[in-house]
Amino acid sequence: MEFQTVKGMRDILPNEYQIFKQVIKIVRELFDAYNYQEVAMPILEPFELLAAKSGEEIKETMYVFEDKAARKLALRPEMTASIARLYITHFMKAAKKPLRLSYIGPCYRYDNPQYGRYREFRQAGFELIGSDHPEADAEILNICDNLMINLGINDFHFKVGHVGILREILEQEGLGEEIQNKVFSLIDRGKIDDAYQLFQTHQLSDNCVESIKKLMQLKGKNIHDLIDQAISLLGPYSKALEAVQNLKEILTLYLSCGDINHIFLDLGFARGLEYYTGLIFEIFIPGISIAVGGGGRYDKLIENFHGQSTPATGCAPGIDRIVLAMKEKKLGKISEKFYVKTIIITCIDEILLPEALKIAQMLRKNKFFTEFDVGRKKLKKLLSYAADKEVRYVIIIGPDEFLKNEVTVRDLKAEEQKLINIDKLLPYFKEKIINT
Repeated sequence: MEFQTVKGMRDILPNEYQIFKQVIKIVRELFDAYNYQEVAMPILEPFELLAAKSGEEIKETMYVFEDKAARKLALRPEMTASIARLYITHFMKAAKKPLRLSYIGPCYRYDNPQYGRYREFRQAGFELIGSDHPEADAEILNICDNLMINLGINDFHFKVGHVGILREILEQEGLGEEIQNKVFSLIDRGKIDDAYQLFQTHQLSDNCVESIKKLMQLKGKNIHDLIDQAISLLGPYSKALEAVQNLKEILTLYLSCGDINHIFLDLGFARGLEYYTGLIFEIFIPGISIAVGGGGRYDKLIENFHGQSTPATGCAPGIDRIVLAMKEKKLGKISEKFYVKTIIITCIDEILLPEALKIAQMLRKNKFFTEFDVGRKKLKKLLSYAADKEVRYVIIIGPDEFLKNEVTVRDLKAEEQKLINIDKLLPYFKEKIINT
Protein backbone atom coordinates (compact mmCIF):
# COMPACT_ATOMS: atom_id res chain seq x y z
CA MET A 1 0.00 0.00 0.00
CA GLU A 2 1.37 3.39 -0.99
CA PHE A 3 0.71 6.07 1.62
CA GLN A 4 -0.18 9.61 0.57
CA THR A 5 -0.97 12.74 2.51
CA VAL A 6 -4.56 12.98 3.73
CA LYS A 7 -6.76 14.87 1.26
CA GLY A 8 -6.48 18.59 1.84
CA MET A 9 -3.21 18.26 3.76
CA ARG A 10 0.23 18.79 2.26
CA ASP A 11 3.93 18.42 2.83
CA ILE A 12 5.95 21.63 2.77
CA LEU A 13 9.41 21.03 1.34
CA PRO A 14 12.62 22.87 2.33
CA ASN A 15 12.68 25.66 -0.29
CA GLU A 16 9.06 26.63 0.36
CA TYR A 17 9.44 26.25 4.11
CA GLN A 18 12.21 28.85 4.02
CA ILE A 19 9.60 31.34 2.85
CA PHE A 20 7.33 30.28 5.73
CA LYS A 21 10.21 30.90 8.14
CA GLN A 22 10.85 34.34 6.68
CA VAL A 23 7.18 35.33 6.95
CA ILE A 24 6.95 34.03 10.52
CA LYS A 25 10.15 35.90 11.42
CA ILE A 26 8.65 39.17 10.19
CA VAL A 27 5.39 38.44 12.05
CA ARG A 28 7.32 37.84 15.27
CA GLU A 29 9.28 41.06 14.79
CA LEU A 30 5.90 42.84 14.81
CA PHE A 31 4.89 40.95 17.97
CA ASP A 32 7.89 42.60 19.62
CA ALA A 33 7.50 45.99 17.93
CA TYR A 34 3.93 46.38 19.24
CA ASN A 35 4.58 44.56 22.55
CA TYR A 36 2.25 41.60 21.95
CA GLN A 37 3.11 38.66 24.22
CA GLU A 38 3.18 35.34 22.37
CA VAL A 39 1.21 32.38 23.72
CA ALA A 40 0.49 28.85 22.52
CA MET A 41 -2.81 26.98 22.78
CA PRO A 42 -3.81 23.35 22.16
CA ILE A 43 -5.21 22.50 18.74
CA LEU A 44 -7.97 20.49 20.47
CA GLU A 45 -10.75 22.35 22.28
CA PRO A 46 -14.24 21.44 23.49
CA PHE A 47 -16.61 21.42 20.53
CA GLU A 48 -19.04 23.72 22.36
CA LEU A 49 -16.37 26.40 22.73
CA LEU A 50 -15.42 26.41 19.06
CA ALA A 51 -18.99 26.11 17.78
CA ALA A 52 -20.55 28.76 20.02
CA LYS A 53 -19.93 31.81 17.82
CA SER A 54 -18.23 30.37 14.76
CA GLY A 55 -21.06 30.71 12.26
CA GLU A 56 -22.85 27.99 10.33
CA GLU A 57 -20.28 27.57 7.56
CA ILE A 58 -17.39 27.03 9.97
CA LYS A 59 -19.43 24.70 12.18
CA GLU A 60 -20.10 22.55 9.12
CA THR A 61 -16.38 22.31 8.29
CA MET A 62 -15.00 21.49 11.74
CA TYR A 63 -13.20 18.23 12.45
CA VAL A 64 -15.30 16.84 15.33
CA PHE A 65 -14.91 13.58 17.26
CA GLU A 66 -15.36 11.95 20.66
CA ASP A 67 -12.32 10.97 22.69
CA LYS A 68 -12.05 7.78 24.73
CA ALA A 69 -13.85 9.45 27.61
CA ALA A 70 -16.78 10.34 25.31
CA ARG A 71 -15.95 14.06 25.36
CA LYS A 72 -16.94 15.90 22.19
CA LEU A 73 -13.84 17.66 20.89
CA ALA A 74 -12.86 19.54 17.74
CA LEU A 75 -9.72 20.69 15.99
CA ARG A 76 -9.70 24.48 16.11
CA PRO A 77 -10.91 26.06 12.82
CA GLU A 78 -9.49 29.42 13.90
CA MET A 79 -7.99 30.76 17.11
CA THR A 80 -10.06 33.64 18.47
CA ALA A 81 -12.33 31.40 20.55
CA SER A 82 -9.24 29.74 22.03
CA ILE A 83 -7.66 33.10 22.88
CA ALA A 84 -10.89 34.14 24.63
CA ARG A 85 -10.82 30.92 26.68
CA LEU A 86 -7.13 31.44 27.49
CA TYR A 87 -7.83 35.00 28.61
CA ILE A 88 -10.68 33.92 30.89
CA THR A 89 -8.61 31.06 32.34
CA HIS A 90 -5.34 32.85 32.98
CA PHE A 91 -5.64 36.64 32.74
CA MET A 92 -9.17 37.89 33.41
CA LYS A 93 -8.94 38.30 37.17
CA ALA A 94 -5.44 39.72 37.57
CA ALA A 95 -4.06 41.06 34.30
CA LYS A 96 -3.76 44.78 33.70
CA LYS A 97 -5.68 45.90 30.65
CA PRO A 98 -5.36 46.45 27.80
CA LEU A 99 -3.66 43.08 27.26
CA ARG A 100 -1.86 42.33 24.01
CA LEU A 101 -1.54 38.63 23.11
CA SER A 102 -0.19 36.97 19.97
CA TYR A 103 0.18 33.47 18.54
CA ILE A 104 1.14 31.36 15.55
CA GLY A 105 -0.23 27.88 14.95
CA PRO A 106 -2.08 25.43 12.72
CA CYS A 107 -5.86 25.38 12.21
CA TYR A 108 -8.11 22.81 10.54
CA ARG A 109 -11.25 23.00 8.40
CA TYR A 110 -12.89 20.29 6.30
CA ASP A 111 -13.15 22.56 3.27
CA ASN A 112 -13.11 21.49 -0.36
CA PRO A 113 -9.40 21.73 -1.26
CA GLN A 114 -8.82 24.40 -3.90
CA TYR A 115 -6.52 27.27 -4.76
CA GLY A 116 -5.10 28.69 -1.54
CA ARG A 117 -7.44 26.62 0.61
CA TYR A 118 -6.16 23.63 2.56
CA ARG A 119 -7.63 21.59 5.39
CA GLU A 120 -4.58 22.35 7.50
CA PHE A 121 -3.28 25.92 7.46
CA ARG A 122 -1.26 28.22 9.70
CA GLN A 123 -2.49 31.47 11.22
CA ALA A 124 -0.81 34.21 13.15
CA GLY A 125 -2.78 36.45 15.46
CA PHE A 126 -2.66 39.80 17.24
CA GLU A 127 -5.36 40.21 19.91
CA LEU A 128 -5.84 43.50 21.79
CA ILE A 129 -8.08 42.81 24.78
CA GLY A 130 -9.60 45.38 27.11
CA SER A 131 -10.05 48.54 25.03
CA ASP A 132 -13.20 49.69 23.24
CA HIS A 133 -11.57 52.82 21.84
CA PRO A 134 -11.08 53.38 18.08
CA GLU A 135 -7.32 53.68 18.46
CA ALA A 136 -7.23 49.97 19.36
CA ASP A 137 -8.86 49.05 16.04
CA ALA A 138 -6.59 51.50 14.22
CA GLU A 139 -3.59 49.74 15.79
CA ILE A 140 -4.76 46.38 14.43
CA LEU A 141 -5.11 47.86 10.93
CA ASN A 142 -1.70 49.49 11.29
CA ILE A 143 -0.12 46.16 12.29
CA CYS A 144 -1.47 44.50 9.14
CA ASP A 145 -0.35 47.49 7.10
CA ASN A 146 3.21 47.17 8.44
CA LEU A 147 3.20 43.40 7.97
CA MET A 148 2.43 43.69 4.27
CA ILE A 149 4.98 46.46 3.73
CA ASN A 150 7.69 44.62 5.70
CA LEU A 151 7.09 41.59 3.48
CA GLY A 152 7.64 43.75 0.41
CA ILE A 153 3.96 43.76 -0.59
CA ASN A 154 2.97 47.36 -1.28
CA ASP A 155 -0.05 46.96 -3.57
CA PHE A 156 -2.40 45.39 -1.01
CA HIS A 157 -5.69 46.81 0.19
CA PHE A 158 -8.00 46.36 3.15
CA LYS A 159 -11.65 45.60 2.45
CA VAL A 160 -13.22 47.36 5.43
CA GLY A 161 -16.72 47.24 6.87
CA HIS A 162 -18.50 47.59 10.21
CA VAL A 163 -21.06 44.97 11.27
CA GLY A 164 -22.31 47.27 14.02
CA ILE A 165 -24.09 49.44 11.44
CA LEU A 166 -26.41 46.73 10.12
CA ARG A 167 -26.68 45.04 13.53
CA GLU A 168 -27.99 48.25 15.07
CA ILE A 169 -30.53 48.74 12.26
CA LEU A 170 -31.83 45.20 12.71
CA GLU A 171 -31.81 45.57 16.50
CA GLN A 172 -33.88 48.75 16.27
CA GLU A 173 -36.29 46.91 13.95
CA GLY A 174 -36.75 44.19 16.58
CA LEU A 175 -34.67 41.37 15.07
CA GLY A 176 -32.78 39.35 17.67
CA GLU A 177 -29.16 38.24 17.53
CA GLU A 178 -29.98 34.80 16.09
CA ILE A 179 -31.74 36.31 13.06
CA GLN A 180 -29.00 38.92 12.72
CA ASN A 181 -26.41 36.15 12.55
CA LYS A 182 -28.42 34.38 9.83
CA VAL A 183 -28.50 37.62 7.85
CA PHE A 184 -24.73 38.06 8.12
CA SER A 185 -24.14 34.43 7.19
CA LEU A 186 -26.25 34.83 4.03
CA ILE A 187 -24.49 38.07 3.08
CA ASP A 188 -21.08 36.51 3.67
CA ARG A 189 -21.97 33.66 1.29
CA GLY A 190 -23.25 36.06 -1.36
CA LYS A 191 -26.90 35.08 -0.87
CA ILE A 192 -28.17 38.66 -0.78
CA ASP A 193 -31.64 37.85 -2.14
CA ASP A 194 -32.09 35.24 0.59
CA ALA A 195 -31.18 37.88 3.17
CA TYR A 196 -33.83 40.23 1.75
CA GLN A 197 -36.35 37.36 1.82
CA LEU A 198 -35.54 36.94 5.52
CA PHE A 199 -36.32 40.64 6.04
CA GLN A 200 -39.73 40.13 4.43
CA THR A 201 -40.37 37.04 6.54
CA HIS A 202 -39.77 39.10 9.67
CA GLN A 203 -41.86 41.98 8.33
CA LEU A 204 -39.26 44.71 8.15
CA SER A 205 -40.75 47.91 6.79
CA ASP A 206 -40.23 48.79 3.13
CA ASN A 207 -38.34 51.93 4.18
CA CYS A 208 -35.97 49.88 6.32
CA VAL A 209 -35.29 47.32 3.58
CA GLU A 210 -34.71 50.12 1.08
CA SER A 211 -32.25 51.80 3.45
CA ILE A 212 -30.37 48.51 3.90
CA LYS A 213 -30.23 47.97 0.13
CA LYS A 214 -28.76 51.45 -0.36
CA LEU A 215 -26.33 50.91 2.50
CA MET A 216 -25.04 47.70 0.97
CA GLN A 217 -24.31 49.49 -2.28
CA LEU A 218 -21.96 51.94 -0.58
CA LYS A 219 -18.51 50.70 -1.52
CA GLY A 220 -15.35 52.11 -3.03
CA LYS A 221 -12.18 54.05 -2.28
CA ASN A 222 -13.78 57.48 -1.81
CA ILE A 223 -14.23 56.69 1.87
CA HIS A 224 -15.12 60.18 3.12
CA ASP A 225 -17.96 60.56 0.59
CA LEU A 226 -19.24 57.05 1.37
CA ILE A 227 -19.32 57.72 5.09
CA ASP A 228 -21.17 61.00 4.51
CA GLN A 229 -23.73 59.13 2.36
CA ALA A 230 -24.18 56.53 5.10
CA ILE A 231 -24.79 59.25 7.68
CA SER A 232 -27.46 60.91 5.53
CA LEU A 233 -29.05 57.52 4.81
CA LEU A 234 -29.32 56.36 8.43
CA GLY A 235 -31.02 59.33 10.04
CA PRO A 236 -33.75 57.29 11.83
CA TYR A 237 -31.23 54.83 13.29
CA SER A 238 -29.29 56.57 16.05
CA LYS A 239 -27.23 53.55 17.15
CA ALA A 240 -26.31 52.73 13.56
CA LEU A 241 -25.14 56.33 13.16
CA GLU A 242 -22.91 55.85 16.20
CA ALA A 243 -21.40 52.80 14.49
CA VAL A 244 -20.72 54.86 11.35
CA GLN A 245 -19.08 57.52 13.49
CA ASN A 246 -16.96 54.82 15.16
CA LEU A 247 -15.82 53.58 11.75
CA LYS A 248 -14.98 57.14 10.70
CA GLU A 249 -12.85 57.63 13.83
CA ILE A 250 -11.01 54.33 13.27
CA LEU A 251 -10.16 55.19 9.67
CA THR A 252 -9.11 58.73 10.58
CA LEU A 253 -6.68 57.33 13.16
CA TYR A 254 -5.40 54.69 10.76
CA LEU A 255 -4.81 57.31 8.07
CA SER A 256 -2.63 59.36 10.44
CA CYS A 257 0.14 56.88 9.59
CA GLY A 258 -1.46 54.70 6.89
CA ASP A 259 -2.21 55.12 3.20
CA ILE A 260 -5.72 55.98 2.02
CA ASN A 261 -5.03 53.96 -1.14
CA HIS A 262 -4.94 50.83 1.02
CA ILE A 263 -8.59 51.23 2.08
CA PHE A 264 -11.57 49.91 0.12
CA LEU A 265 -14.72 50.65 2.09
CA ASP A 266 -17.65 48.23 1.72
CA LEU A 267 -20.62 48.87 3.99
CA GLY A 268 -22.33 45.72 2.71
CA PHE A 269 -19.40 43.55 3.77
CA ALA A 270 -19.86 40.66 6.24
CA ARG A 271 -17.58 37.92 7.56
CA GLY A 272 -18.66 34.36 8.38
CA LEU A 273 -17.88 34.46 12.10
CA GLU A 274 -20.77 35.40 14.36
CA TYR A 275 -18.76 37.05 17.11
CA TYR A 276 -17.94 40.30 15.29
CA THR A 277 -19.54 43.43 16.74
CA GLY A 278 -17.80 46.38 15.04
CA LEU A 279 -14.97 46.93 12.58
CA ILE A 280 -14.30 44.03 10.19
CA PHE A 281 -11.70 43.79 7.45
CA GLU A 282 -9.90 41.45 5.08
CA ILE A 283 -6.55 41.86 3.32
CA PHE A 284 -6.35 41.43 -0.46
CA ILE A 285 -3.42 41.42 -2.88
CA PRO A 286 -3.86 41.94 -6.65
CA GLY A 287 -3.57 38.67 -8.54
CA ILE A 288 -4.56 36.63 -5.47
CA SER A 289 -8.29 35.88 -5.55
CA ILE A 290 -8.65 35.10 -1.83
CA ALA A 291 -8.07 37.15 1.31
CA VAL A 292 -4.66 36.62 2.92
CA GLY A 293 -5.87 37.70 6.35
CA GLY A 294 -8.60 39.47 8.23
CA GLY A 295 -9.90 40.59 11.57
CA GLY A 296 -12.25 42.79 13.49
CA ARG A 297 -13.82 43.70 16.81
CA TYR A 298 -15.48 41.12 19.07
CA ASP A 299 -16.71 42.91 22.19
CA LYS A 300 -19.12 40.21 23.40
CA LEU A 301 -17.16 37.00 22.84
CA ILE A 302 -15.47 36.83 26.24
CA GLU A 303 -18.78 37.58 27.98
CA ASN A 304 -20.50 34.89 25.88
CA PHE A 305 -17.96 32.40 27.25
CA HIS A 306 -19.02 33.33 30.82
CA GLY A 307 -16.23 35.83 31.34
CA GLN A 308 -16.50 39.43 32.43
CA SER A 309 -17.72 41.88 29.80
CA THR A 310 -14.48 42.72 27.98
CA PRO A 311 -14.06 44.54 24.67
CA ALA A 312 -11.50 43.13 22.23
CA THR A 313 -10.22 43.48 18.70
CA GLY A 314 -7.70 41.57 16.64
CA CYS A 315 -6.50 40.14 13.36
CA ALA A 316 -5.32 36.84 11.92
CA PRO A 317 -2.88 36.93 8.99
CA GLY A 318 -2.97 33.65 7.06
CA ILE A 319 0.61 32.40 6.85
CA ASP A 320 -0.03 29.87 4.04
CA ARG A 321 -1.84 32.41 1.89
CA ILE A 322 0.82 35.06 2.43
CA VAL A 323 3.46 32.54 1.34
CA LEU A 324 1.33 31.77 -1.73
CA ALA A 325 1.23 35.48 -2.54
CA MET A 326 4.99 35.81 -2.09
CA LYS A 327 5.57 32.95 -4.53
CA GLU A 328 3.01 34.18 -7.07
CA LYS A 329 4.46 37.69 -7.06
CA LYS A 330 8.09 36.46 -7.07
CA LEU A 331 9.04 39.01 -4.46
CA GLY A 332 12.77 39.43 -4.13
CA LYS A 333 12.84 40.08 -0.40
CA ILE A 334 12.18 36.41 0.30
CA SER A 335 14.90 34.13 -1.10
CA GLU A 336 13.87 30.61 -2.09
CA LYS A 337 17.49 29.38 -2.05
CA PHE A 338 17.75 27.25 1.05
CA TYR A 339 21.51 26.72 1.19
CA VAL A 340 22.79 30.03 -0.14
CA LYS A 341 24.66 30.80 3.12
CA THR A 342 25.68 27.25 4.01
CA ILE A 343 29.26 25.97 4.36
CA ILE A 344 30.04 22.30 3.77
CA ILE A 345 33.02 20.71 5.54
CA THR A 346 34.78 17.53 4.44
CA CYS A 347 38.06 15.88 5.35
CA ILE A 348 40.38 13.84 3.15
CA ASP A 349 41.50 11.46 5.89
CA GLU A 350 39.14 9.99 8.49
CA ILE A 351 41.81 10.45 11.16
CA LEU A 352 41.02 14.17 10.90
CA LEU A 353 37.29 13.68 11.63
CA PRO A 354 37.53 14.89 15.27
CA GLU A 355 39.33 18.07 14.19
CA ALA A 356 36.91 18.64 11.32
CA LEU A 357 33.97 18.33 13.72
CA LYS A 358 35.58 20.92 16.01
CA ILE A 359 35.82 23.37 13.10
CA ALA A 360 32.17 22.72 12.20
CA GLN A 361 31.14 23.34 15.80
CA MET A 362 33.10 26.61 15.89
CA LEU A 363 31.35 27.84 12.74
CA ARG A 364 27.89 26.89 14.02
CA LYS A 365 28.48 28.68 17.33
CA ASN A 366 29.18 31.79 15.31
CA LYS A 367 25.88 31.51 13.40
CA PHE A 368 27.21 30.07 10.15
CA PHE A 369 25.02 27.39 8.55
CA THR A 370 27.37 24.44 8.51
CA GLU A 371 26.82 21.00 7.00
CA PHE A 372 29.28 18.22 7.74
CA ASP A 373 29.99 15.60 5.08
CA VAL A 374 28.79 12.42 6.80
CA GLY A 375 28.65 10.50 3.51
CA ARG A 376 32.43 10.43 3.05
CA LYS A 377 31.98 11.38 -0.59
CA LYS A 378 34.83 11.58 -3.04
CA LEU A 379 35.79 15.22 -3.50
CA LYS A 380 34.41 15.45 -7.05
CA LYS A 381 31.03 14.09 -5.95
CA LEU A 382 30.98 16.36 -2.91
CA LEU A 383 31.60 19.45 -5.03
CA SER A 384 28.82 18.37 -7.40
CA TYR A 385 26.51 17.84 -4.40
CA ALA A 386 27.37 21.33 -3.10
CA ALA A 387 26.75 22.91 -6.49
CA ASP A 388 23.35 21.21 -6.79
CA LYS A 389 22.39 22.69 -3.40
CA GLU A 390 23.71 26.13 -4.39
CA VAL A 391 26.26 26.03 -1.57
CA ARG A 392 29.01 28.53 -2.25
CA TYR A 393 31.78 27.46 0.14
CA VAL A 394 33.36 24.05 0.79
CA ILE A 395 36.07 23.58 3.44
CA ILE A 396 38.45 20.73 2.62
CA ILE A 397 40.64 19.47 5.46
CA GLY A 398 43.69 17.59 4.25
CA PRO A 399 46.50 16.09 6.38
CA ASP A 400 49.35 18.14 4.90
CA GLU A 401 47.48 21.43 5.20
CA PHE A 402 46.26 20.61 8.70
CA LEU A 403 49.84 20.17 9.91
CA LYS A 404 50.30 23.86 9.03
CA ASN A 405 47.02 24.75 10.83
CA GLU A 406 45.43 25.47 7.46
CA VAL A 407 42.42 24.30 5.47
CA THR A 408 41.41 24.72 1.83
CA VAL A 409 38.35 26.90 1.21
CA ARG A 410 36.82 26.48 -2.22
CA ASP A 411 34.51 29.23 -3.49
CA LEU A 412 32.24 27.54 -6.03
CA LYS A 413 30.75 30.79 -7.27
CA ALA A 414 34.08 32.50 -7.90
CA GLU A 415 35.59 29.20 -9.04
CA GLU A 416 38.68 29.67 -6.90
CA GLN A 417 40.20 28.22 -3.77
CA LYS A 418 42.73 29.35 -1.20
CA LEU A 419 44.47 28.16 1.94
CA ILE A 420 43.15 29.80 5.10
CA ASN A 421 44.66 29.58 8.57
CA ILE A 422 42.13 27.91 10.88
CA ASP A 423 42.42 30.81 13.33
CA LYS A 424 41.37 33.17 10.54
CA LEU A 425 38.36 31.20 9.29
CA LEU A 426 35.83 33.21 11.29
CA PRO A 427 36.95 36.65 10.07
CA TYR A 428 37.20 35.26 6.54
CA PHE A 429 33.60 34.06 6.48
CA LYS A 430 32.30 37.12 8.34
CA GLU A 431 33.69 39.22 5.52
CA LYS A 432 32.54 36.87 2.76
CA ILE A 433 29.06 35.93 4.03
CA ILE A 434 27.80 38.37 6.66
CA ASN A 435 29.03 41.51 4.91
CA THR A 436 27.81 40.55 1.44
